[in-house]
Amino acid sequence: MLGYLERLDHTLFFAINNGLSASPLAPVLDSVFWLLGTLGNGTGMLCWTLTVLWFFDRKALKTHWVWLILNVIIGAVIMQSLKYGIARPRPLTAFAPLLAAEERMIHVVGEALQYRSFPSGHAQATASVFTYLCCLYPRYAVWWIMGIVLAGLGRIYVGAHFPADVLAGTCLGCLSALATMALQRRWARRHGSGVTL
Repeated sequence: MLGYLERLDHTLFFAINNGLSASPLAPVLDSVFWLLGTLGNGTGMLCWTLTVLWFFDRKALKTHWVWLILNVIIGAVIMQSLKYGIARPRPLTAFAPLLAAEERMIHVVGEALQYRSFPSGHAQATASVFTYLCCLYPRYAVWWIMGIVLAGLGRIYVGAHFPADVLAGTCLGCLSALATMALQRRWARRHGSGVTL
């Protein structure tokens, strides 16, 4: 069963990585996914989210800034523990013999990452922030979900992660956001909705 899932993971990786990079949109996708990868780590996600809230919803910023940071940190600690504990090689390392023999090709955008593939930190950070924002602004749920999907797709497109890495990172980010939001709501009930940490 595990062997089948790994083969499926590899097949999906090449279908997305090779398939999209062979499309006429590849030059645009290179730029878009490079930008998402650059801004999509935990620090980047927090910085731009807190900045946007500063300009558009300072009340929400005052109430939630600590919780947003806590949310990303919780997910990142678990993610890094899994990365170092499992130490799954990234696609460039896993397929190195096939790449050397020119039997396979991986489209790489940005840094050629080699180690600690599982789970995806970018997918975790994006899912942590966007799931939290989805709880705050549910009317924009479709946009938050699209952001999560694009961030995950981008990590496969740039050759950094397998689909399973992205799925695990996304699930971890969603769970950390939901847990943190539950803690925030409990805190608000006990201490008053206008009181922050």
